[in-house]
Amino acid sequence: AKDGFLQECKWVFRSKTSSSSDYHDEMNAESFRKWFKKLLCILEEGSIIVMDNAPYHSVLAEKIPNSSWRKEEIQNWLSRKNIQYCMKETKPELIMRVLPYKTQQKTYELDVLANEMGHTVVRLPPYHCQYNPIEMVWAQVKGEVARNNKTFKITDVEKLVHDAL
Repeated sequence: AKDGFLQECKWVFRSKTSSSSDYHDEMNAESFRKWFKKLLCILEEGSIIVMDNAPYHSVLAEKIPNSSWRKEEIQNWLSRKNIQYCMKETKPELIMRVLPYKTQQKTYELDVLANEMGHTVVRLPPYHCQYNPIEMVWAQVKGEVARNNKTFKITDVEKLVHDAL
Protein backbone atom coordinates (compact mmCIF):
# COMPACT_ATOMS: atom_id res chain seq x y z
CA ALA A 1 0.00 0.00 0.00
CA LYS A 2 1.22 3.51 -0.71
CA ASP A 3 0.69 4.31 2.98
CA GLY A 4 2.65 1.28 4.22
CA PHE A 5 1.71 -2.07 5.66
CA LEU A 6 -2.03 -2.75 5.98
CA GLN A 7 -2.39 -3.80 9.62
CA GLU A 8 -5.97 -4.97 9.12
CA CYS A 9 -4.68 -7.49 6.55
CA LYS A 10 -1.94 -8.92 8.73
CA TRP A 11 -2.12 -12.70 8.91
CA VAL A 12 0.18 -14.52 11.29
CA PHE A 13 -0.46 -18.18 11.97
CA ARG A 14 1.26 -20.70 14.21
CA SER A 15 2.79 -23.71 12.48
CA LYS A 16 1.31 -27.05 13.43
CA THR A 17 4.66 -28.82 13.10
CA SER A 18 7.37 -28.84 15.69
CA SER A 19 10.12 -29.01 13.09
CA SER A 20 11.70 -25.98 11.49
CA SER A 21 10.38 -26.95 8.06
CA ASP A 22 9.23 -24.28 5.64
CA TYR A 23 5.81 -22.78 6.42
CA HIS A 24 4.90 -23.14 2.73
CA ASP A 25 4.15 -26.80 3.49
CA GLU A 26 1.23 -25.72 5.68
CA MET A 27 -0.25 -23.04 3.46
CA ASN A 28 -2.96 -24.08 1.02
CA ALA A 29 -4.99 -22.43 -1.72
CA GLU A 30 -8.24 -22.39 0.26
CA SER A 31 -6.72 -20.60 3.28
CA PHE A 32 -4.86 -18.15 1.08
CA ARG A 33 -7.97 -17.42 -1.05
CA LYS A 34 -9.98 -16.61 2.09
CA TRP A 35 -7.32 -14.14 3.27
CA PHE A 36 -6.90 -12.72 -0.26
CA LYS A 37 -10.62 -11.92 -0.54
CA LYS A 38 -10.38 -9.95 2.70
CA LEU A 39 -7.35 -8.09 1.33
CA LEU A 40 -9.16 -7.22 -1.92
CA CYS A 41 -11.98 -5.52 0.00
CA ILE A 42 -9.53 -3.34 1.95
CA LEU A 43 -7.15 -2.33 -0.85
CA GLU A 44 -7.64 0.98 -2.59
CA GLU A 45 -9.28 0.40 -5.98
CA GLY A 46 -6.81 0.01 -8.82
CA SER A 47 -4.09 -1.52 -6.65
CA ILE A 48 -1.33 -3.64 -8.15
CA ILE A 49 -0.69 -6.94 -6.38
CA VAL A 50 2.67 -8.66 -6.90
CA MET A 51 2.39 -12.44 -6.81
CA ASP A 52 5.01 -15.19 -7.06
CA ASN A 53 4.23 -18.67 -8.37
CA ALA A 54 3.71 -20.47 -5.06
CA PRO A 55 1.23 -23.32 -5.62
CA TYR A 56 -1.42 -21.66 -3.44
CA HIS A 57 -1.18 -18.51 -5.61
CA SER A 58 -1.42 -20.46 -8.86
CA VAL A 59 -4.73 -22.32 -8.87
CA LEU A 60 -6.13 -22.15 -12.39
CA ALA A 61 -9.52 -20.49 -12.85
CA GLU A 62 -10.42 -23.34 -15.14
CA LYS A 63 -8.94 -26.81 -14.97
CA ILE A 64 -7.36 -28.02 -18.20
CA PRO A 65 -7.67 -31.74 -19.01
CA ASN A 66 -4.69 -33.99 -18.44
CA SER A 67 -4.07 -37.72 -18.70
CA SER A 68 -5.60 -38.37 -15.27
CA TRP A 69 -9.00 -37.19 -16.51
CA ARG A 70 -11.55 -39.75 -17.70
CA LYS A 71 -12.17 -39.86 -21.45
CA GLU A 72 -15.75 -38.60 -21.02
CA GLU A 73 -14.54 -35.60 -18.97
CA ILE A 74 -12.06 -34.68 -21.70
CA GLN A 75 -14.78 -34.97 -24.35
CA ASN A 76 -17.08 -32.72 -22.30
CA TRP A 77 -14.32 -30.12 -21.92
CA LEU A 78 -13.62 -30.19 -25.68
CA SER A 79 -17.35 -29.81 -26.41
CA ARG A 80 -17.64 -26.78 -24.07
CA LYS A 81 -14.73 -25.20 -25.94
CA ASN A 82 -16.30 -26.03 -29.35
CA ILE A 83 -13.26 -28.11 -30.26
CA GLN A 84 -14.02 -30.78 -32.84
CA TYR A 85 -13.19 -34.41 -32.04
CA CYS A 86 -14.30 -37.85 -33.12
CA MET A 87 -16.09 -40.10 -30.64
CA LYS A 88 -13.79 -42.97 -31.69
CA GLU A 89 -10.64 -41.07 -30.70
CA THR A 90 -8.63 -42.56 -27.89
CA LYS A 91 -7.88 -40.70 -24.69
CA PRO A 92 -4.28 -39.87 -25.80
CA GLU A 93 -5.67 -38.51 -29.09
CA LEU A 94 -8.14 -36.32 -27.20
CA ILE A 95 -5.34 -35.03 -24.96
CA MET A 96 -3.43 -34.06 -28.13
CA ARG A 97 -6.39 -31.82 -29.03
CA VAL A 98 -6.11 -30.13 -25.61
CA LEU A 99 -2.37 -29.35 -25.90
CA PRO A 100 -2.68 -26.13 -27.96
CA TYR A 101 -4.92 -24.67 -25.23
CA LYS A 102 -2.48 -25.62 -22.46
CA THR A 103 0.16 -23.33 -23.94
CA GLN A 104 -2.17 -20.33 -24.15
CA GLN A 105 -2.16 -17.70 -21.42
CA LYS A 106 -3.18 -19.32 -18.14
CA THR A 107 -5.90 -17.62 -16.10
CA TYR A 108 -5.50 -17.91 -12.35
CA GLU A 109 -8.37 -17.90 -9.86
CA LEU A 110 -6.80 -15.13 -7.74
CA ASP A 111 -6.24 -12.92 -10.80
CA VAL A 112 -9.93 -13.22 -11.70
CA LEU A 113 -10.97 -12.29 -8.14
CA ALA A 114 -8.62 -9.29 -8.14
CA ASN A 115 -9.81 -8.09 -11.57
CA GLU A 116 -13.44 -8.30 -10.45
CA MET A 117 -12.57 -5.91 -7.59
CA GLY A 118 -10.70 -3.47 -9.86
CA HIS A 119 -7.16 -4.63 -9.02
CA THR A 120 -4.33 -5.99 -11.18
CA VAL A 121 -2.13 -8.97 -10.35
CA VAL A 122 1.43 -8.84 -11.66
CA ARG A 123 3.03 -12.28 -11.63
CA LEU A 124 6.74 -12.71 -11.10
CA PRO A 125 8.64 -15.15 -13.31
CA PRO A 126 9.28 -18.57 -11.74
CA TYR A 127 12.14 -18.66 -9.21
CA HIS A 128 12.28 -14.84 -8.85
CA CYS A 129 10.42 -14.40 -5.54
CA GLN A 130 13.29 -12.18 -4.34
CA TYR A 131 11.67 -9.39 -6.41
CA ASN A 132 8.44 -9.62 -4.42
CA PRO A 133 8.18 -6.62 -2.04
CA ILE A 134 6.86 -8.88 0.73
CA GLU A 135 10.25 -10.62 0.83
CA MET A 136 11.87 -7.35 1.97
CA VAL A 137 9.26 -6.96 4.71
CA TRP A 138 9.71 -10.60 5.74
CA ALA A 139 13.51 -10.15 5.93
CA GLN A 140 13.08 -7.13 8.22
CA VAL A 141 10.59 -8.96 10.45
CA LYS A 142 12.84 -12.02 10.76
CA GLY A 143 15.81 -9.79 11.60
CA GLU A 144 13.84 -7.91 14.23
CA VAL A 145 12.64 -11.14 15.82
CA ALA A 146 16.17 -12.62 15.79
CA ARG A 147 17.62 -9.53 17.49
CA ASN A 148 14.97 -9.39 20.20
CA ASN A 149 14.24 -13.06 20.85
CA LYS A 150 15.60 -13.76 24.32
CA THR A 151 13.37 -16.63 25.50
CA PHE A 152 12.83 -18.68 22.30
CA LYS A 153 9.28 -19.41 23.48
CA ILE A 154 6.69 -19.55 20.70
CA THR A 155 4.35 -17.10 22.45
CA ASP A 156 7.18 -14.56 22.76
CA VAL A 157 8.21 -15.08 19.13
CA GLU A 158 4.60 -14.57 18.06
CA LYS A 159 4.43 -11.28 19.98
CA LEU A 160 7.75 -10.16 18.44
CA VAL A 161 6.38 -10.87 14.95
CA HIS A 162 3.26 -8.81 15.64
CA ASP A 163 5.35 -5.98 17.09
CA ALA A 164 7.72 -6.02 14.10
CA LEU A 165 4.84 -5.72 11.67
